[in-house]
Amino acid sequence: MSTLALATGARYERRPLGHFVALLAVLLALLAAFAAADWDWGALTDAERRAQAAARIGTWLAAFARPDLSPAFVLHAWDLTLQTLSAAILGTALAVLLAWPLAMGASRAVCVGEERGVEGAGPLARLWRLLPLRSPAALLCAACRLVQDILRAVPDFVWAIILVAMVGLGPLTGALALALNITGILAKVYSELWDSVDPARYAQVRSLGGGRLATFLYGIRPLASRNVLSFTLMRAECAIRNAAVIGAVGGGGLGSEIWYQVRFGAWDKVGTLILFTLLLTLAADLVSNTIRRQLRGDQSRQGSGASCAVAGGGAAAADKPQPPVRRDARGQGRPARGHGTPSAADGAARPPLGPWLATGLVVLALLWSLWFMGWGNRAGDEGAARNHLAPATELLSGEAWGKLRFFERLLQPELDLAAIGLGDPAKAAARLEQGKAVELFGEHGALDFWRPSAWAAWQQELQKWFVWRVVESAAIPLAIAVVGTVLGVVGAILLTYPHSASFQLHAARFTGETPAPWQRALRALQLAAARATAVIARGVPEVMWAFLCIAFFGPGLVAGTLAIALHTLGVLTRVFGEAVDNQPLRRFEPTCGASRMATYGLVALPRVWRDWMTYSFFQFESNVRAAVVLGLIGVGGLGFQFSFNFEWFRFERAGTYLLMIVLLTVLIDRGSRRLKLSRVGR
Repeated sequence: MSTLALATGARYERRPLGHFVALLAVLLALLAAFAAADWDWGALTDAERRAQAAARIGTWLAAFARPDLSPAFVLHAWDLTLQTLSAAILGTALAVLLAWPLAMGASRAVCVGEERGVEGAGPLARLWRLLPLRSPAALLCAACRLVQDILRAVPDFVWAIILVAMVGLGPLTGALALALNITGILAKVYSELWDSVDPARYAQVRSLGGGRLATFLYGIRPLASRNVLSFTLMRAECAIRNAAVIGAVGGGGLGSEIWYQVRFGAWDKVGTLILFTLLLTLAADLVSNTIRRQLRGDQSRQGSGASCAVAGGGAAAADKPQPPVRRDARGQGRPARGHGTPSAADGAARPPLGPWLATGLVVLALLWSLWFMGWGNRAGDEGAARNHLAPATELLSGEAWGKLRFFERLLQPELDLAAIGLGDPAKAAARLEQGKAVELFGEHGALDFWRPSAWAAWQQELQKWFVWRVVESAAIPLAIAVVGTVLGVVGAILLTYPHSASFQLHAARFTGETPAPWQRALRALQLAAARATAVIARGVPEVMWAFLCIAFFGPGLVAGTLAIALHTLGVLTRVFGEAVDNQPLRRFEPTCGASRMATYGLVALPRVWRDWMTYSFFQFESNVRAAVVLGLIGVGGLGFQFSFNFEWFRFERAGTYLLMIVLLTVLIDRGSRRLKLSRVGR
């Protein structure tokens, strides 16, 4: 039997039924997205509109091709870049500190653990495990999940609007808004990655008497550390890009200047600022990769030469002289000292310096961000420093919290109960007399559901209820997120293979091949092209991609969908590729002699598809929030309605749209958990 057959003959865990249900749900969601929203493809089908769109985008790109490189503006852009970087580092550091305890509470494996008396796969046992009141630990887990849902469901630009009223304009506002949103994001992913670890892999810790905390520290946490680290570094990069959006509402940095120049149509200056954003993203990508390599310490990627042999290599290896073996008192064999295995006295037990250096670099970056935000910037008069950390004292003293009274109306959403005959009887009667009350079964009864005319009449009646109109406005960001995510996932899957360093640079370690110099150069070129494409796709914020797409397609769903798809392509290609590269190369060695594509398809993909599914559905949630934000620039939907009502001081109605945004995230999260799409619920 070949080594490839041996490798692929291993039994991987059977996919649960929920994943097949999920694929069907994705297809139905695509059909619903195209049926429920108005998609205007006129910029592609109409010749006149296509020519006009091409002229607009040509003018726009020509302006970007001639950025403003005057010394004064370049120095100004550099200061804003450092300001954005400091806000992103501080916001991410605060989010990590807050996300860990929240994720520990939201993780069923950590917080709840093994539940005695509820074992089994019967329907009653499954129903019992869904009840949060079954135990104090389960109630704490449900509460932590609700908190993380709210934190990540509220977009960071909404957090920034609220914080501006508390601490004022500046990078501290952006850092705190990022911290609140990223805390919910990291807590969700951390908890799901910890819950995805197979309990059999840390069963020994439990068998030795380890409690839930010991099981987490010595069993669950080390097994999920690579993916936790990878996602944390990726979110740090996302924080830099998100600052471009938060700057529009007072978060400071590059974002505020970009929005200022966009309003005046200074596209040459916008091009310079976007160029600095891309360079900052690229630098963050290189630094995070360096930190990841230092912390990972995968020895299988070090050294030179192939680590497997083909065509009789096993016999050749058997003919090599073996080190002498000494037997201890228990009969256990070990290589003799001086024959390939150094002793502890020779420094074999010395811990590697890489993780310590990477940790020190992170600490230095955090200290620098605090110093720059407080005393190292030139944002004051005549280039003097401005202490952006000063408003933090108002938060600690409680003085800033009194300013939130302005938003009390936002926390009292308008439910329009009178329209459905509830609430104040006088208001309900008045609405009925005016013909503005919902009479759902006035013309058609419930048994007429098979008549198309009945559905049309019911839809017309429900339009009288404000809450129903809010629900309908959620169809636009959902449609954009569904189609954009599917397009981005398909593109990321195609781009991950050339993006993987394991299969482009280190394949000789597990295939046994000896590629020619031109083959190595071609693979390195493919790797560089794939990574450059991913960096540009995720380096440009969704809002800027939307501006570019609006220039061609005009405002609407198509522009927003393509913007989401391009950004999703860059983000998922990064995490998909890292999920593959995080696999130790020794796991691919049983396929020695097989091609790279065969090893990739038959060994690598079965090991990472769970990670890919987690990231894809999490990115869908993120895309729903991004689609809401895109409503501010002409896409429509929840974001536009929230902004419109907020600007006109209709805070109760704005609160209803904000509540709908939170409910969308909670429903998507609970649905993915029930179908085991997020790898939770073991």
